[in-house]
Amino acid sequence: MPEENNTKIKKLESIFLNEHFMAAVCVFIAAAGLISLIFFRTQMDAFEKFGLLIKLVSAVNIYFAFRHYKWDVVKGLLGGVLFCLMYHEAYHVLGELWSEDFDIYLVAGVHGSIYLAAAGMSLWMTIIITLNHFIVNYNIRSNPKNVILNRIAIIFKFAAYILLLASNRRLGLSSSVMRENLLGQLTDIAILLLVILIESQFESFKILRQGLLSARRKEEKFI
Repeated sequence: MPEENNTKIKKLESIFLNEHFMAAVCVFIAAAGLISLIFFRTQMDAFEKFGLLIKLVSAVNIYFAFRHYKWDVVKGLLGGVLFCLMYHEAYHVLGELWSEDFDIYLVAGVHGSIYLAAAGMSLWMTIIITLNHFIVNYNIRSNPKNVILNRIAIIFKFAAYILLLASNRRLGLSSSVMRENLLGQLTDIAILLLVILIESQFESFKILRQGLLSARRKEEKFI
């Protein structure tokens, strides 16, 4: 009977609470970072290489830290990856797209304007997700409002990535640049999935903790 109950629980368990899914996401981030460093390193500046290395190394460390129940290490590493992503997007949007290249994208027409708007929206969502990540994970009690806010921001960021990928094809970029952009954006999408996975795990632990504490209080009342 206990084995049957465990099987039923596993079937009903959310995919975001599945450790195998977390492992697959971490492997994808590490593999995508490695492929980018090998095949597209000539197109990257020093900071882009550094950012990719952070994503690659951190993804591996996040998984092993999680497996060894080092919660603060996991939260800190993921926060570092998000800050790196935020800084990179800020540099891309404010330092490149909305400065010297601004007119180039406007001249490209509708697709250029969509690309600029999507990049700006993506940056804004990353700022929200990064700040909210610490509020969600460093709060002792469960905070569903912040979790929901992060989910909404991630959904909007996914929408921004879809717009970026669609408009990429219409901007007349070279095939190598398009491949680099595609791999980079897929890596960032995987990082967002990692955010959802880790926050889901921590929320489940917080809810379980609250349930155990309330049960303990009830027992103490009867004693």
